[in-house]
Amino acid sequence: MDVHALGQALRQAPNAVVDSDELCLASAAVYEGAARYIATHLNERDEILAALAEHTSTSPFTHLGRLWSALAAALDPAHAGPEDSRVELAAALAKLERNMVAGVQANQEAAIAHEADVRRLIFNVTTFARIEDARRFFTLQNVLVQLLSNLISPVDDGRIADAYLRLYLSGKREDDVIIRLWDSRDAKVNLATLHLLSNLTRDPARMQLLLCEPTGLRWLSALLGRMDELHHRADADGRFDLLTSLVARIIAHDQHGALFAALSDGEEPITPSQTTLLKVLDSYLAAPHAQADNAFLVPAFRRLVDYAVPSMKHVPDDARLPKVFEAVVLVAEALSSVGLAAQARADRRRHGEAESGPGKDDELVAAMKAECGLIEPLIHLLAGLDAFLPRIKPFHPDPNRPAPAPQPGPVLTDPRLPFANIKRDLVRLLGVLAFEDVAVGDRVREAGGVELVLGMCETDERNAFLREHALFAVRNLMWRNPANQAVIAQMDPVGIVGENGELQPLPARMRQKKNAEAGAGETGEAADGA
Repeated sequence: MDVHALGQALRQAPNAVVDSDELCLASAAVYEGAARYIATHLNERDEILAALAEHTSTSPFTHLGRLWSALAAALDPAHAGPEDSRVELAAALAKLERNMVAGVQANQEAAIAHEADVRRLIFNVTTFARIEDARRFFTLQNVLVQLLSNLISPVDDGRIADAYLRLYLSGKREDDVIIRLWDSRDAKVNLATLHLLSNLTRDPARMQLLLCEPTGLRWLSALLGRMDELHHRADADGRFDLLTSLVARIIAHDQHGALFAALSDGEEPITPSQTTLLKVLDSYLAAPHAQADNAFLVPAFRRLVDYAVPSMKHVPDDARLPKVFEAVVLVAEALSSVGLAAQARADRRRHGEAESGPGKDDELVAAMKAECGLIEPLIHLLAGLDAFLPRIKPFHPDPNRPAPAPQPGPVLTDPRLPFANIKRDLVRLLGVLAFEDVAVGDRVREAGGVELVLGMCETDERNAFLREHALFAVRNLMWRNPANQAVIAQMDPVGIVGENGELQPLPARMRQKKNAEAGAGETGEAADGA
């Protein structure tokens, strides 16, 4: 590496450089070459900086700061003049300093003085049409955010990160680099922005600061708002995974309940950002995890039920209802995961295996079973859904008859929708809560839930495996509960459920027994009358 040439380039008058295409391109070539060398020789950075200090008679970062100031002014959209050579110079300079400061606290502290100029340059190159100009500005945006990340990410302590996170959260448009860079449609810019935010929020206190500030909530809402899009893109380039890990960190720090509440909208029963957060939580709970504080799910479920039940009865074609149903499914799945995990730990304790005592999951299960918990709202919602989304019987097509043309109809009949299995998921949750709990079985009976669940022990094309979960729920409702068993004994059988899940006529022997019992009952009544 030619330290002498790099020193000469740094000593040039900044304004003279940015005013000359020739000097911009020549300096850019020197900085680009130095950046590449340093990237593969990070252990030589101290020696390179010391040699540069001898050539320039002062800290190299001082010269870099002057050049950043000149470039920020020269690339102001209001500034006239050629841009391409300045953009090339800025990109090369960003690569050089990015590699110089990466992971070195002393270099961070020396370079942080010109963070304001780097931030101003980011503002300038993401303004107006520049944010979508792939040919000229995407590469520069990408390396600038990488530089900013290396400038302020915590190394030995978090002083710099604390100060600049507060600055970015201040609400001033020119200081909000996160939202500007996330608005870019370039995958690399987005990914670098996520890395910057991830580095800033590894500390729970800084994550809490993010959740407490309106600007931070706006960031998180914007991030969550694009998760579905990234999930379905083939070129997500790690953005979805990194974003998921960022949200999972919020959950691991027990801060997701506060985030869920902060993302609410007083006029809406559920917001898109809340739904996305529930999706991440559902995925988080489905994998092995430490117990988290999910107490907010119980009041969330009750609010969704309070909206859905009257809407199904009195509001035709409610456009909000599909999103409410989707949220109900996500909450029910999350609560079932918590209930199953709590029961698995209880079983291990029962068998003498090393296991911690009751924890947050057990507290949530107790909250679900409390008087102001989920049992009665769950039954009321199931009853409403049984009428609103009636069972779809299995379709057995005739191979000799052409399939009918698709007919327009309500979207709620589409079995591919995300809430298509809503009854199955609710019955599954009910079965989990009723497991070895007679008190829950009593409350289900008192709310009319035993007959309701029995009626779901048939195949429903809209709710895959509803029958199997209903049978499990019935088994749990009958456990050591004579009153619930009596409900079944008093019911008049109309058929049996076959192996295919369909209701079939009673066999001849059962019909004869049923008729004989009915005849005996009539004879007894006549004798009493005589």
